[in-house]
Amino acid sequence: MRNAISILTVLLCAAFVGSSLAQEKKLTSAKAKAAFDRADKSLNAAWAEAKKVLPESEFNKLKEDQRAWVEHRDYLARSPMYTGAEGQDELALDSPDYLETAAGLAEERTQWLNGLVREWGEAETLTGVWTDSYGGSVEIVEREGQLYFVIQCVRGPTSHVGGLAGVAVWNDPIGWFSDKGREDAGDAEANLSFILRGHKLEVVGASTGYYHGARAYFDGEYVKTSSLSAKAQAKIVKSAKAGEVPEE
Repeated sequence: MRNAISILTVLLCAAFVGSSLAQEKKLTSAKAKAAFDRADKSLNAAWAEAKKVLPESEFNKLKEDQRAWVEHRDYLARSPMYTGAEGQDELALDSPDYLETAAGLAEERTQWLNGLVREWGEAETLTGVWTDSYGGSVEIVEREGQLYFVIQCVRGPTSHVGGLAGVAVWNDPIGWFSDKGREDAGDAEANLSFILRGHKLEVVGASTGYYHGARAYFDGEYVKTSSLSAKAQAKIVKSAKAGEVPEE
């Protein structure tokens, strides 16, 4: 339990520091509006590409998810607790704090959409950085029938966090992880399944509450958004084997 607590402590400190830095670097109204407009334009371009590339049935499902994401974006960006704004119950849609935060969230969503429609090479593996655009990310190194992974999340305006590192058995398109037998495991066996569906990697957890806050979760539809350098891959493999989420 000590390792799980230390992981959450590190992530909470990081979230607090990030919020403090954001408060020190607040944009003016004009710059915040410009940042939002740029991010929104990029998001619309990614959306148009998705509409052009995806089959109609898949795009219709994406439209439902996009509506849910917009609600998620506004829920976070209007929250004074999440943005670091003070003395307000709910931020206006034209406030600098809302615009700046919404722009950042839109950039993450744009990366997710671009990852969803990009071309995959024939020999490409799951190795890379995957995100769900809702505050979850997982770094994966695929080697010889195993997924070395570090999954982390920050959910909601109250920054409920979580982190878990381990090695999953991979039998394309399904991977399976269990913490059974680990010294730092909780009372109940925790499991994660990784299911590759097209360009999406669906993550489903069972009894993972030991590794995250009450309102956090690892479940989601993740998309590969960037690659991992050889140095980063070595770090992930080391962390996964040790079962320890890296502090940096």
